[in-house]
Amino acid sequence: MLRAVGVEEFDERVYRALLRRPGARPAELASIVDSTLTALGPVLSRLSALGLVRAAGDGYAPNDPEPALAALVHRRAAELQAVRAAATELTADFRIGRLRAHPGQLVEVVTGRQDIYRRTMELYEGATSEIMAFERPPYAVPPDFDEVAAELPLLERGVALRVVYCAEALAAPKKFDIVRTLTEHGELARTLPALPLKLMIVDRRAARVSLTTDVYATESVAIIHSSGLLDALIALFEAYWGRAHPIGGGAVATGLSKEEERVLELLGAGFKDEAIARNLRTSMRTVGRRVERILARLDAATRFQAGAQAARRNWL
Repeated sequence: MLRAVGVEEFDERVYRALLRRPGARPAELASIVDSTLTALGPVLSRLSALGLVRAAGDGYAPNDPEPALAALVHRRAAELQAVRAAATELTADFRIGRLRAHPGQLVEVVTGRQDIYRRTMELYEGATSEIMAFERPPYAVPPDFDEVAAELPLLERGVALRVVYCAEALAAPKKFDIVRTLTEHGELARTLPALPLKLMIVDRRAARVSLTTDVYATESVAIIHSSGLLDALIALFEAYWGRAHPIGGGAVATGLSKEEERVLELLGAGFKDEAIARNLRTSMRTVGRRVERILARLDAATRFQAGAQAARRNWL
């Protein structure tokens, strides 16, 4: 269990024995773990170096596991962060060398759903600073893919995620609730009625882009590495991001009911009444009544005017 912080299996056995018999002499400890004094000496030295045990009289005593192991976890986290930094430098060297030797390798074509998913997750999980994405159907992920479980580790380690969703993506069952959950954990989400392609840019060093916009979009993609083409894709994302409407309203009092706030948010995301009714599992008549109350609360004559008023008040 402790191998992840540098404690080998037998060393852990010795440590656990000491936790149960603090102050045990080496001979007694060797008998407990079925070892020899000769083999036990290096183990105790390693545990001492890790801060898990300390010399106590003729034997060894364990240190409090909670702070001792927390220190090891922090140390390992710092080491992994250093590896990430080194990986960034090594990747830069790799790109330079590849560009000089094989300029054609700046564009990598991946075909087949399984290989696309594998390559996408390699890029996604390897992000260290930022992911920018256009999300639109169709998808190449497995049926049991958990979007929240996949994204939370990135957000927890400080990776910034900016995603523009098209209306068709948000209209999928439970999708809007998933996006709301992710925005509550730090994702920055926006929406537009339509997007030109599927796109994911990782750390501004590589982009995964669909090669078609139809049902075959999940059959082949291109991985674009540092190049003028990647710079153009980054500029495309920023242009669409600037035009997109934010998802997840400001934390201000609206005077609307929870149901009305949800309707307003879906309206702001570009949903039609039928799609709102389907998403909220209610009737079109109920949606119409809630829209009327929203218009009255905003003193607006039209939905367009209501949207402008809501945005001005930071309700959206």
